[in-house]
Amino acid sequence: MLNTDEHITIPSNVSSQNDLDFQHLRDTGQQYIEDLSRKIWTDYNISDPGITIMELLCYAITDLGLRIDQPIENLVASAEDNFEKMHEQFKSAKNILTCRPVTAIDYRKLFIDIKGVKNCWLAIHALPLHAECNEENPRISFDPFVGSEYKTETINIKGLYTILVDFDDDEEYVEEDIIAAIFTKYHENRNLCEDLVEVKKIAKQCIRVCAQVQLENGANEEKVHATIQWSVGQYLSPSVRANSLTEMLDMGLSSDEIFEGPILENGFLTPEALQKSELRTQVRLSDIMNIIMKIDGVKLIEDISIDNCPPKINGEDGDCNQNITVKSDPWLICVEPNHLPILCDQSTFKYKKGFLPVGLNPEMVAEFTEELEAAEKASTEKSFDDLPMPLGVYSQIKYNTVQHHLPENYGISKYGLSNTVSDERKVQAKQLQGYLLFFDQVLSTYFSHLEHTKTLLAADENLQQTYFFKAVEGINGIETLLDNYPKYKNNVENIIDKLEDFNVRRNELLDHLIARFAEVFENYTNTMYKLFGKDKDSVEANIISTKNKFIKEYDKISSERGLAFNYRSPEQWDTQNVSGFQKRIALLSGLDDYSRRDLFNDHISIETLKRDTEKDGVHFEYRWLIKSDSKVFLSSQKDFATKQQAINELLDVLKLATNQNNYVLRQTETKSQRYYIALIDEEGKIIGRQYNHYYASLETAEDRLAEAIAYINNLLFDEGFYMIENILTLPYHTKKIDDLNECLPLCVDDGCNTCKNIDPFSYQVTIIFPGYTSRFSNIDFRIFMEDLIRRELPAHIQPRICWVGHIDGALTRVEKVEIINDPTDGISNMEIVATPSVSEKENDEVEAKETPVFEVAKELTKADLYQIIDDDEAYDMKHIQKAWRQFLESKKRKPNYMASHKTTKELLCAINRMNTIYATGTLHDCNDDDGENKNRIILNRSALGSL
Repeated sequence: MLNTDEHITIPSNVSSQNDLDFQHLRDTGQQYIEDLSRKIWTDYNISDPGITIMELLCYAITDLGLRIDQPIENLVASAEDNFEKMHEQFKSAKNILTCRPVTAIDYRKLFIDIKGVKNCWLAIHALPLHAECNEENPRISFDPFVGSEYKTETINIKGLYTILVDFDDDEEYVEEDIIAAIFTKYHENRNLCEDLVEVKKIAKQCIRVCAQVQLENGANEEKVHATIQWSVGQYLSPSVRANSLTEMLDMGLSSDEIFEGPILENGFLTPEALQKSELRTQVRLSDIMNIIMKIDGVKLIEDISIDNCPPKINGEDGDCNQNITVKSDPWLICVEPNHLPILCDQSTFKYKKGFLPVGLNPEMVAEFTEELEAAEKASTEKSFDDLPMPLGVYSQIKYNTVQHHLPENYGISKYGLSNTVSDERKVQAKQLQGYLLFFDQVLSTYFSHLEHTKTLLAADENLQQTYFFKAVEGINGIETLLDNYPKYKNNVENIIDKLEDFNVRRNELLDHLIARFAEVFENYTNTMYKLFGKDKDSVEANIISTKNKFIKEYDKISSERGLAFNYRSPEQWDTQNVSGFQKRIALLSGLDDYSRRDLFNDHISIETLKRDTEKDGVHFEYRWLIKSDSKVFLSSQKDFATKQQAINELLDVLKLATNQNNYVLRQTETKSQRYYIALIDEEGKIIGRQYNHYYASLETAEDRLAEAIAYINNLLFDEGFYMIENILTLPYHTKKIDDLNECLPLCVDDGCNTCKNIDPFSYQVTIIFPGYTSRFSNIDFRIFMEDLIRRELPAHIQPRICWVGHIDGALTRVEKVEIINDPTDGISNMEIVATPSVSEKENDEVEAKETPVFEVAKELTKADLYQIIDDDEAYDMKHIQKAWRQFLESKKRKPNYMASHKTTKELLCAINRMNTIYATGTLHDCNDDDGENKNRIILNRSALGSL
C-alpha cells in the first residue's frame, strides 16, 4: 500500500563535480580554453568545431568514469569460468573468516559436530612432575623424591587435556568409533605445544526430582509429562542446537560473527549455546520449579523436592556415580567436578486435575518423547553453507575511436570524404585525424588499464608488466597517419618501456593487497635491501615472489597460525605436514619451501687436503665439492687456506647453481680441445668446474651438462628450519624420565631456592636453523628472523632458537692420529688433532684430547675416529636431522602414537647439545655505507640465539 506520508523528489542539484558530470567537465574544459587563448579565440558557441571536439572528449571521459564506477565484481568478472576465477580472485567467507580451533569453545564445536556426540568438554589433564633442586645436578621425575637431602617441588605440566564426552543414546553409534574419530579430529587441529592424553565418557550424577503437579482441566497429561521430563533433562544436561546459515542471518549476526571458529559439517553452533551447555556446578530447585511452571497445561506445583539419586536396591550398576562427596541441601544440589547431572530414573511425577489424580498412558508418553527427540535430532542435520560469492556481470571493456562520433562533414567518419573534394580538404581531414589520434591513444590506454584490473589486483606470479597499452582501432586510413603502422600495432607496449618501473609499481600493488589483511612486509623488504642492495633485480624479484606466495596462501596461514602438525599422519618426512606457524614464518621471510625435509646434504661438502711441502711443511687446504656417490659434478677452481674461505665461496656457488644460465661449456687448451663443464659468476669468471670429465663432442657435452644441472637442482639444498615442540618428548605414557635428565636443560635459580622454572616441556619450542646458508649466516638476517619468530609465535610459548652447522656436517674433523700406546693392550690412548670449527678462531689448533677406545681392531681407520667424535660431541644439523626424523617415525606408530624411549633420548640429547655457529664478521664502521653484504658487528647488539 502506498505510504502517502513519504514523498520522492528529484534533487535540483545533480552535479557531482567529477568525471561523471558532463556539464562540469565541459565548463572546466571551456575555462581552460578561455585562459589559454582568450586573446585569439572568443567564439565559444556549441557549433564551433573546437567546442564540438571538446564536448566529444568530455563524453568519452564520462563513459570511462561510469565504467570505473562499476561494482568491483563487475570489473574483475571473466567471460569464461567466472565462478572458479572469482573464487581465485577473492577468498570466500567460509575460507577467510573461519580459523582452526583455538579456544575450548572452538574445540567443543569441532567435536559436537561429530555424529554420536551429544556434548563434550575439555578438562585439564593433571600430570605432576617432581623436581629435586640440586644446584649441581637438578633432576625431575614422575615419582616423588622421598628422603632427598635437597629441596623438592611439584610442577604441573601444562598443555595436556582430557576430553569428556556425553555420547548420543542412539544405538547406531559405537563409542569406540566415536572416540577414535575425536582423536583423529583433534590431531588434525591440534594447537602448538598441546596434546590430548585421553577421551573418556563423562561420569554422571543422577538427580532425583519428586513432584506433584496440578494440571489445567483441558491439558493433555501425557504430553505435559513428556515435556516436563524433557525440559528438566535439558536443564540438567542441555544439548546444543545447530543452526543453518539462514537462521544465523535472521539472528542479526554479521558475517564475521557467523563464521567465527572452525569449519563444521552439520550447521553453525553459536558461542552462546555452548556457554549455556557448560557443565553445571549446582542444580537449584527454584530453576526446576520455574521450568515446570512455564509448560503449557501446568496450573501449579503442589509439592516438589530434589536430592541425589539413592543407590539401587538390587545393586545393579548404572551410569550414575553413587560416590558423591559434595554437600547439598533441599534447595541446592552441588555437582561433583567433571560430572554431568542427569534426571534420575527413580524420579516421580504425579498429576492431578482438581481433586482427582490423573493416570498416564506409557505408550502415549513414549510417542510424545519420541517427537521431542526427533525435533532435537533434526536440529543437528544442517549444513555449513558459505555466503554466496558476488559473481558480477562481465562486460567487454573495449575502446573505439571518438572520431566516428563527429559530424560527417568533418570528413573523418567511417564514410570518409568524397573523391571529388580538393587535396587541401583531404589534407585538413588527415591533420584532424592525426591531432585526435593523441587523445584516442590516451583514452585507449585508460580503457586497457581498466580491462586489466583483475590482473593487477591478483597475486599473479606470471605478471611482467603494470602498464597496458592498446592500439587504437577503427580509424580510417590510420596506416597513412603513422610512419610505421605495423610496428605501432604489434609493439605499442614498447612506447612506454622507459616509463615502466615494474618492480616499484608491482610492489605497491602487492602492498595494497597485503594491507587489506592488516599485514606488512616492511621489515622483510628493508632487511633484504640492507643485505643485498636495492639495485639488484634478483632482490626485487625475490621480494615480489615472496609477497605473491603470501597472498595466495593467506587463507591457510591466517587460519592455521596456531596450528601444530599432525604427528599421527603417515607422512612425517618430505611432507608439508608442518605447523601453521612454520608456514607463516616461511612465507613472511621468503623461504621457498616450508616442508619438513633433509636440510643437510652429504653430497655438498668441504674436502680437506693434506699438503706436505719442503717450504711450508705439513699443512691443510680445503675445497668444496658437489657430488654424487660416484661422480663429482662441480668442484672449486682453487684450494683455500681455511675452511671458512671454502664455505664462503660454496655459499655463493649454491646461489649461482640454481640458474642454468650460469653453466657454460669450455674447451681445454690442449691439442684435442675437449669440452668440460664450468660454472661462472656474474662477471663471467669461472668459479667452479667439473674435473676429470672431458667430452670430445659438443653434443655429448651438452647432454652431460643437462644431467649435471638436473642433478644439482634435485639436491634441494635450500633454506628451511625445524621446529620441535618440547611437549611431544614428554614420556607421560611410560612415566620413565630418570635417564633423560642428563639430556634435559635443567637449571635452578641462584641459591637453589626454587625449581618453579625447571619445567622443560610446557609451552616451549626448539627452533633449529642451518646456520651456514647465505642468509642464515648473516647477523642482520638472524636478527630479523628472531624478531619475526617472537612476534608471530603465540605469546604463551617460549622459543629457543639455534643456528647450527656446519655445511660439511661435523663440528670437527680428524686430521692427524697418533697412537701413543701399543694397541695390543686392549685400550689405547690416541692423541687427536682436529681442525677448528668456523665458530673458533681460524688457524688455531684445537686442544689435543685423549680418547679411550675399547676393543681396538687391528687397524683403526679415520672413519672410525670420525664416528668416535660424532658420538661424543658433533651435534650439528646432520645429527639433529637424523634424530628428529627417527623420533617422528617412531611416534607415528600405532596404537599409542608414542615415540620409543631410545629415539626420545637421542632427540633430547641432540637438541640440548647443539651449538650455534657464527660466520666471520667485521666491526662496523659507521662511516662505511657502501651497502655490501657484510656481517657487521655492532657493539652491544648481536643475535646470539637463545641457548
